[in-house]
Amino acid sequence: MSLFYELFRDGQHALARTDRGVSMPNLLEPKLYPYELLAVSSRGRVKLPSDVDRTRLERHLSPGSFFQIFGMGLQQFDLLPLWKRNNMKKRANLF
Repeated sequence: MSLFYELFRDGQHALARTDRGVSMPNLLEPKLYPYELLAVSSRGRVKLPSDVDRTRLERHLSPGSFFQIFGMGLQQFDLLPLWKRNNMKKRANLF
């Protein structure tokens, strides 16, 4: 029997386990880093940690840092049009 079938037969959720043994909450919650480590300086980004999503640097900020930098919460930020989010990220040196 496949793992998929066994999980549903036993009443468990199929996403409770992945092939690599990483649970879904760990995949959905990016590791947080200080703004200074994520910001692009005039000399360019030196080196980001390997687990950082370079296209969504803002996701690696703590909620407090995010609010301090953008003046809103992540949920409000996500509701903005893409062009506006990108402009805000550029002004915050996170693009």
